[in-house]
Amino acid sequence: MLGNEEAILDLNKKISERRCAFICGNGFSINFDKEFSNIYGNLYSAHKDLIYNSQLRVKSNKAFSKKCNENYKSVLQHLRYFSEEKLMTIFEDAVLFAESIKANNELIDEFWERGIISKLTFGFSELEPLEQICKVSREKGIRYVNIEHWTILIYFYAAIKNMKPSYYHIPNNNSFITVLKHGDKNNTRLIHVDNEKAVLQEDVIFNGFTTYFKMLFSIAIFSKGKAVKLNKLDNLDNLDTEKLKQFLNRFNVLISLNYDKIMELIVDKNVEHLHGEFILNKEEYVYNQSYGLNFDEGYVSFSDILIGDYFIFKSFLPIVNSQSATKSFFNKKTLKISDRVTKLIKDNSISTVLIFGMNVENDYHLLRNLMLTFYDSGVTNPNIIYSYFNEKEKQEFSTELENVITFNKEVSEYCRNINVSYVQTQQILASHFYKNAKTELV
Repeated sequence: MLGNEEAILDLNKKISERRCAFICGNGFSINFDKEFSNIYGNLYSAHKDLIYNSQLRVKSNKAFSKKCNENYKSVLQHLRYFSEEKLMTIFEDAVLFAESIKANNELIDEFWERGIISKLTFGFSELEPLEQICKVSREKGIRYVNIEHWTILIYFYAAIKNMKPSYYHIPNNNSFITVLKHGDKNNTRLIHVDNEKAVLQEDVIFNGFTTYFKMLFSIAIFSKGKAVKLNKLDNLDNLDTEKLKQFLNRFNVLISLNYDKIMELIVDKNVEHLHGEFILNKEEYVYNQSYGLNFDEGYVSFSDILIGDYFIFKSFLPIVNSQSATKSFFNKKTLKISDRVTKLIKDNSISTVLIFGMNVENDYHLLRNLMLTFYDSGVTNPNIIYSYFNEKEKQEFSTELENVITFNKEVSEYCRNINVSYVQTQQILASHFYKNAKTELV
């Protein structure tokens, strides 16, 4: 499903003639500052900010509040005086844990038998992010691992703890396992269902390390305010923001998978953040919890940020968050990602989508939602344009787009007939982002 190559002039013509949406990932933001492509480099600074300046508040019944607070505080107490080296060792030991699972066929077989792992309709299972952790860390190092993959290991830890297999032993003296144990201090059951997978999902969501993980990476990505303040960005002088503003304003809908506010600061209009966003000087609650950071210019909330693996944090948790908003007046009203995409495409009569700076890994739901919405809306000539930086990215997108088409015969046929075209990222950057056609950051 490779599709046609799109020249920059053809792209500009199409944007002018059709109702278009612009969807961007981190490949948009890294043009403004190198720190957005070096999240691991910010981790220790973020850890210190987390210890001294972050804030978690819980507003719920006694059992819920106690579980959240005890598990999180136990992790904080354990990690409070960690050096940068010890902090990074947690991720190195996480890889050792992942490798020990991957090497144990008997354990994986039982995971399949019990339904702890299962294939989605498009062939993806919980094993994929685990295998990516092993592969990427082995070939490039832990700092190249997709940050959202790590949480799948919390899920496997919960599963092994619940199963107690005699043929597998969790690695000894492993700092990742140790911090998960601290995060599991209070194991009160809040969800009473006779379903092993639901029990494990609860164990992941309420592990104190999950809370710490969200705090840590949110603060690292916030980058001491760079995510919300244009004047702090290192590469702004090389960018033509007026030219970029004109380009973005030609789209009927702007959608970001990032948490930062860079795009709306450029165009000064609404941007939809499908995975949550940084909110300044406002305390927000999502699923009865408020996450935030006091920084030198005020307070930033990241309560609605979704960060983690596809299975729990992109599929299960958004449903939980949405349902919790209907039960408590103080919880932020959130829609499931699929409902948000449907509303944006339908309400704005979108027929063409440009996907820019997005790695399809961990965002399969977006591709499926886009195609289903085109079908449900009766769009007669839908077009998906993917901006790619190299041939490998282009091929991966084409392969995954084909893989996620697993609907009934009629819908799948429609989706395979969607016009898919490609344009080089470098062309867009030269035409609409940079002064003097520079593209050195990407």
